[in-house]
Amino acid sequence: MAGLAAINQLGESIVALLVARRNLLAAEGKLGPIAAALDISQMPLSKLASSPEPDAGLTISCLRIAFSDYPAPRAPSPDTAEATSIALEVSYLATVWSGGNAGDEQSILTWAMLELMARPSLDRSVLIGPAGTWEPDETVQLVPESLTDDALFRLWAALQRKLRTSMTFRARVLRIRYGPGPSWPNVVATRFDVADVDDALLASAS
Repeated sequence: MAGLAAINQLGESIVALLVARRNLLAAEGKLGPIAAALDISQMPLSKLASSPEPDAGLTISCLRIAFSDYPAPRAPSPDTAEATSIALEVSYLATVWSGGNAGDEQSILTWAMLELMARPSLDRSVLIGPAGTWEPDETVQLVPESLTDDALFRLWAALQRKLRTSMTFRARVLRIRYGPGPSWPNVVATRFDVADVDDALLASAS
């Protein structure tokens, strides 16, 4: 399970993945119309709504955090906080900023969609963060998520921004708890109960 910083670090991990792929494809001459210096960053919705719009680049914003339909198991522990864990799913908004160049906007967003869906499972080779953020066997799945036109219009209206070329996707399932879980000793023996046996059965066995 992951620590409290995992959601922010997940966003940073997605950005780092896209940056690494941008650099690799640029070195191989496979980026096409996409600039080799394309800026890719994580931007919170609050900053997206209040700061000047970026001149260019791709931003990843945490759009929504919700409980997952797949609850995390509760570990047996006398410490309630230690035993409690939550399973979450995170929705992201990926937005292209290109100064109104339609070709650049469409190419950048298509590339980002292709890269993310080509790597739907993020493991510890991709997930970054300080010690204690992720456990060694941690994995997170990326799946497409489509907003209705009405929901998309209302989102940009709430941000008080003009509609931008964007797409949404979801990360699941993040299982969060305080620090590492309790460690239990390995089972090395099995204990059986003793029950009364019928005398006739014993006699036949002898």
